[in-house]
Amino acid sequence: MNDKKKWEKWFWHALPVAAVFLWGAFCITDQLWYDEAFSAGLVMQPWKKMIYITAVDDHSPFYYVLLKLFYHLCGGGTHFKILKLFSLLFMIGYMLLGKYYVNRLFGREISVWFMLFSLFMPIMSVQAGNVRMYSMALFFMTFAGLLAYDIYREESRLKWILFALSGICIVYCHTFAMIQAVWLYLIFMAALIRSRQFHKLKRFFLSSAVVSFAFSPWLAVTFKQMQLRMRYDTGSAEELAGIGALADYCREWFSAVETPISLVVCLGMGLAAVMAAAAVLWMLREKSFVPALGAAAFGLTTLTGFLISVFVNNCFLGRYAFPGFGFIMLVYAAGMCRIRKVWARVCVLAVALICFALQYRSELSLEYDGGLEAYESFFAEYVEEGDALIGPHGHAVFLSVYHPEQAYYLSGYVPVDLSFPNLESCYDIGQLVRERDAVWYIAFAGDSPADVEEGVLFEETVSFHYMYYDFVIYRMLR
Repeated sequence: MNDKKKWEKWFWHALPVAAVFLWGAFCITDQLWYDEAFSAGLVMQPWKKMIYITAVDDHSPFYYVLLKLFYHLCGGGTHFKILKLFSLLFMIGYMLLGKYYVNRLFGREISVWFMLFSLFMPIMSVQAGNVRMYSMALFFMTFAGLLAYDIYREESRLKWILFALSGICIVYCHTFAMIQAVWLYLIFMAALIRSRQFHKLKRFFLSSAVVSFAFSPWLAVTFKQMQLRMRYDTGSAEELAGIGALADYCREWFSAVETPISLVVCLGMGLAAVMAAAAVLWMLREKSFVPALGAAAFGLTTLTGFLISVFVNNCFLGRYAFPGFGFIMLVYAAGMCRIRKVWARVCVLAVALICFALQYRSELSLEYDGGLEAYESFFAEYVEEGDALIGPHGHAVFLSVYHPEQAYYLSGYVPVDLSFPNLESCYDIGQLVRERDAVWYIAFAGDSPADVEEGVLFEETVSFHYMYYDFVIYRMLR
């Protein structure tokens, strides 16, 4: 075995292990941002209420059902690293698809580059420990895409069954994952027709029918969710997306939408252009356009979301196309195989490593910023059993998931799609102050109780930074 093959085999074995340690660093803290706390709140709810909240919001219950089962299996409570581990499991599953299935279909070299660029891609680090459904959708979408190509090469009953099952899982992950699955199916069908594999269309349509039938109970709910969002989400309807939305997509794909690093975004976009061009040359040489077809599913989903946001409702975020990122990594891998000059490969890897290192450091700083410790220190020093905490809106009181035994209130109406299990409505802060031993008002920096109710007395007790937010907690005075 020559030196190249030895190094290739070493990386092939080492990269999934490296992913466990590098991505696992995001899964050993209990820090949550708002959307993650929403997920944590949902799994704390009784089963019936959890399903109801997903139905009146814009989610499918599939991810939350699996998450809740895993949460209770691992002991429950407020140890939210359990929930992060659930996302990590699917990310490692995705890497194993790259190690074994990509290797089987495209060879060892493509497999190694696929895994390496997946590890270096900043958005992968962002989503690896995110308590949301995106890593699960990434796994099933990548699996379905690889199965489609495998069936294209040589079909079998088992492959079609797995293809249908993965399709069902995809459409139940997320609305835009469902849209991406539709594009994947359409592209697969076109490829079968183009290659005159008409004998496979019967099983293709049977698979499509099975997935459609399986999703039909939730399809009506999905349409209802869209109608409700268009009717009541006036902010999104009035502020339709513009060309600036494309910049937000790039920030999220190549860096992080909440904490973008300009250098990482620019280098990432440049690297993507180079790798795409090199991949085109590889596809022309190999006469295999599979990476382009996978990228088309990703691109068409983005185009669909962008057009909806421009003309109907501003509802699309860059991460909604994330389930198709495995296809983009296949493009990167094909491009790297076409680049043969050692200096060029070194440059490509150096850029990818710089982007990864800068974003990885940024994400680690969020996970270990000490904000949760500051909040818990405040709780231990000041808050008693008979006290209550109140906030002006859901985003300000999402920290309630850390103390489900404590009374939390929302100033005004508590929306039915808010998942936090210990929230009640409060229309009179003064009355709450009279009834409770002490009342603490938790808000973002710049807000105060006076913005909600005139004449109330208060004093600032503590302020701290937590992940993306600057919190201030006031004590309400009698």
